[in-house]
This record gives sequence, structure tokens and C-alpha cells, in this order.
Amino acid sequence: MRKILLLVSILFLIALPCFAAKYIKIEPEFLTATQSKNSEKVNETIAIIFSKIKPVVKTDRYPKYYHDFTLVKDDGTQNKAYRYVKNGGAELIYTTDSNELKYVSFRRPELQKCRIIYDYPSGKLHAVQVFISETESYVFSADGKYVDYSPYVKEVKEKVVKNWKVPSRKKIDVLAKGQKDLLVQMAVTVSKDGHVKKCRILKSSKIKELDDNAGAAVRSAAPFKQFPPNFFNEELVIILNFNFSL
Repeated sequence: MRKILLLVSILFLIALPCFAAKYIKIEPEFLTATQSKNSEKVNETIAIIFSKIKPVVKTDRYPKYYHDFTLVKDDGTQNKAYRYVKNGGAELIYTTDSNELKYVSFRRPELQKCRIIYDYPSGKLHAVQVFISETESYVFSADGKYVDYSPYVKEVKEKVVKNWKVPSRKKIDVLAKGQKDLLVQMAVTVSKDGHVKKCRILKSSKIKELDDNAGAAVRSAAPFKQFPPNFFNEELVIILNFNFSL
């Protein structure tokens, strides 16, 4: 029996390196004070995260499709085009249109709000996102480079607004029939060449003509500019709000 136990122990020790976590250190690109008044908070967080980070994680244990999982309560860090599900120590991010798993992410609760994101199913490190507030967040690529999406997103929104042919107030009031909430919220997926891949309503005004009007504004504004060279995404999901109540 001792020999058997000894053999099992030896085999277990030999197998350990196969399961050992492999970490790497990445030198991140720190923010300057001109880029953010909260640069110190952000830099402190990414310095810790990138000092010891996994370049790849295993993803085969996670369900590929979302069904009746319990959703994680939004703490101001979620993109409304995705569903967020807790699974052990991971947070699974599913697309709301196809219900497919897009990313596997991990949080560091002892740090500034952040999300370490891995692609599914490859398990490769995709990005690190640090949140200051619901309107202020910073994205760093897998090699630690800061990527500022805000100018591109702003340009897309401005072009859509410019092409938005808003119905007259009188027509909107007739269509609304006393309804007060006339917000249409859309998730627009833009590919790296600037073309719109998907345009999906997240929140309907419940008035088809107004929903269609919002979609027409996006279609008439497209295509948008190609992604800048430093964008590492193949696509970008932008949330647009069309408020007909104003």
C-alpha cells in the first residue's frame, strides 16, 4: 500500500506543472494628468494588474450559450449590449442578440473597479478596463497600451444626430397618445472598416414609427470612419439613445 501511495504522490507532483498558473509581467502605458484627473487611481490599478497577469485562461468549462442564468447586478460597469453572469470566480459576458458567450472576465475587488477580460473561446487576454464612474472608464489592450475610444464614439454619435430627421413635435404627440417615455435605445455594432454590422433595439419606445425613425438615422449616417490603427477590437458596440420626449 505504501508503494501505491508513493507512486500516486510522485505522479501528482509530476503533474503539478501542467496545472500551475502561468503569469507574465507587462509594462503598462500609464495615463498622464492631462488625460485624466483620476490618472493616479487608474495607474495604481493597472500597475498591480499588469505586474502579474495571465496571458491565457482555460474557457472550456464555461457554458457557450446563455439561458436562465442569474444576472449580475449592474454596478455601473456593464455594457447594455451584453448579459453578465457570475460563474465561480469568473464573470461571463454574453451577447444579448445571439446569447453566445463573448468574453470571460475577472474582477479584482480589492482594487479600483476593474475588469480583466479574456476572449472566448480562445481564452487569450483581450483587455483590462478600469472604471472611475458610469461615464468614465479606461481601456488597456493585452500589451498594456491605453486605447482612447471616446473621440471615435463621440464622432459616431455626432454623425448620427446630424442625420437624425426628428418628426415634428405635433406628429410625435399624435403618435404618443399621451405616452411620456419615448426613449429608443439602440446597440450599434460597428466593424473595423466603419460599416454597421448590427443595429438592435435595447429599449423600444413601443411606437414602431419612432423606433424605425431611430434606425433610419443610424443607416443614413453609416458608414463611419475606419478604426484608428491603435484599436485592437474587430468591432465596437456603441449604445445610442434617441429621446423623442424632449
